[in-house]
Amino acid sequence: MITKDNDKLVQRHRQKIESLLSEPSVYAHQRNAARNTFQALKGDTRAVIMAAEMQAGKSGVALATACYQRRSLTDEQLIDPALLKDTLYIMTMADKSLLSQAKEDLKPASNVVVSNLVHFLTDIEKSFRRQDPKLIIVDECHYGSGDTSVRYGALFDYLQTENTSCKVMFISATPLSALLATEGDSLINRGIDTKLVFHRTSDDYFGVREMLKQGQVIGLENKKRNIQLKSEEQSAFIEHFNNYQREGWALIRVPAGTAMEAKKLLSEHCVAEDNIFILGKKLTGVPEEEHTTIEDFKDAYKTAMEFGNKVIAITVAGCRAGINFGYDMKENLIATWDSTVSNIAAVVQANIGRACGYHTNEKAKHFTNYDATSAYGELLTYLEESCSRQATGNIEGLRQKYNEICKSYEVKGLDVGARVSKTGELRAIKKLNDSETFFIDSYIAIPAKLNEPDYDFTQLTKDKLVLNAIDAIRNVYLKDTPITPKSSRSLRGNKWIKAHWVNGDTYDNKEKALSLGTMWKRALDLTQGIDEGKPLEFNQAVTPGGNEKTSDKEVAVMIFSIYNRSRRIVDKRVMSKDDVHDVCNWYGVDNDDTMLLIFKRGEHCPIISRQKKETAKVQVSKGNILESNHFLTIEE
Repeated sequence: MITKDNDKLVQRHRQKIESLLSEPSVYAHQRNAARNTFQALKGDTRAVIMAAEMQAGKSGVALATACYQRRSLTDEQLIDPALLKDTLYIMTMADKSLLSQAKEDLKPASNVVVSNLVHFLTDIEKSFRRQDPKLIIVDECHYGSGDTSVRYGALFDYLQTENTSCKVMFISATPLSALLATEGDSLINRGIDTKLVFHRTSDDYFGVREMLKQGQVIGLENKKRNIQLKSEEQSAFIEHFNNYQREGWALIRVPAGTAMEAKKLLSEHCVAEDNIFILGKKLTGVPEEEHTTIEDFKDAYKTAMEFGNKVIAITVAGCRAGINFGYDMKENLIATWDSTVSNIAAVVQANIGRACGYHTNEKAKHFTNYDATSAYGELLTYLEESCSRQATGNIEGLRQKYNEICKSYEVKGLDVGARVSKTGELRAIKKLNDSETFFIDSYIAIPAKLNEPDYDFTQLTKDKLVLNAIDAIRNVYLKDTPITPKSSRSLRGNKWIKAHWVNGDTYDNKEKALSLGTMWKRALDLTQGIDEGKPLEFNQAVTPGGNEKTSDKEVAVMIFSIYNRSRRIVDKRVMSKDDVHDVCNWYGVDNDDTMLLIFKRGEHCPIISRQKKETAKVQVSKGNILESNHFLTIEE
């Protein structure tokens, strides 16, 4: 029974809720998205995915949703101190600074407890002693898609077995990942009814679609993505940056291993070296003294703005841009350049995505993947039209629309956890565990002698395993008459062999190189290490991908050949004969048009295998799952 004194207390609590929900604490568009989300969490619907554009203010939506949850309580519940905590906000990444930021953002909502996927069960026991959470909000839920979505297991078990009445809200800037996270591993498969709602921003929001409309997006195709190569786009970027009449800055994203080369180019054409900063830590090919933290760059940016100068920040592919621009930096942004050739999410969550938000900068130019950006814009328009006013439960229809857009723009992937199959259907990607580690037993360089079909290789080796590998690889080439360069070769039926078909692009093009370097550098590093007696991992020779595991391989072969052609449209698609001869001469074998560098698997190492398994658990708990965590990603 509510007394007069209690009635005043009720009014005070409800007034606080209304105050939090009113502008400027929470913007109208955030309130609308929260209201639509909370309204969808009625009846049989227990889970709602709230899709929001980059930099649209997801934390404000989370705050408003928590307010709606508290406002839904009865008067008696509202003034019971034991029932104050009723909402759990879970971060998918366990970074302490992100956790602190989230706690500060949600501090006004006294009913919220902030946690992460690592500690949420412990925090429930500690903070929800009188009642279980009524609402769980999961931020950045796209980090649960793909090969590490198993991390959600404990949360979904909790929802299904321990707290069967709790509602859950997922927040994501890339809704496909969220969709797959729920479809592939958990909610829908566990019979938890799920819907999706789109966060429609205010007219003041300036995002990908607005940039496309204003002509601020310049497409980078094929080799033009490399800012170090001369092109019309490179000239346009340099001219735009240099002709900008006042202070400002640019953000450049280059392939791993090429940051120093990019800095040299930009120092020759744009600004002095002292005004160019490489963001990150432990980056390939970057001396320790050249690394810059985000905070140090922000300080340098502020100084430049005070003295009317321009600065450039360089990041590498495989990292998020990691910068919380803020209004001032967005207003002073001159240009971005993104070398990404990856999925849509990687494009829009990197440079151009960080430039989205609430600002009036219609002069900045964004050099990036135009098709990926356009596809994302079309996705947003579809979501806005179909589920911005109320949530939709038509998950299958949503998937079909994604398929259509991928096909229309010839995009092979919307996110790291999602790829388009050969049949044109979207599917989640699951990587196999490759913790089991082996040493390299030995290596041998062999000329393939493709012009001598009956060549006796027992003259070069008596190892039956190596001879079988040589025979299998030669058969792939010799079935073609005449042998011609191809972009796709396969060792069907020989799962025990890992073949690296080295072409002109992968041979020595740093732009194409992985973090381990080009194929030529990897070959040199491995063979020189073996020659020096170092115990090297066979896993490094295999570098498995897709559904491969090192434990399935008995040999790994780098095949340097003039007959391997890159699928990419680049200046050098095939190795020249001189290239292959250089490799042959280095390893002291007869000059040939094809050379096989064969690594044999050696002993299993249980100690390193166990260490990798433990490290993988730690990395998963820290959220290093989408891209290499060279530095922190911070959302507004």
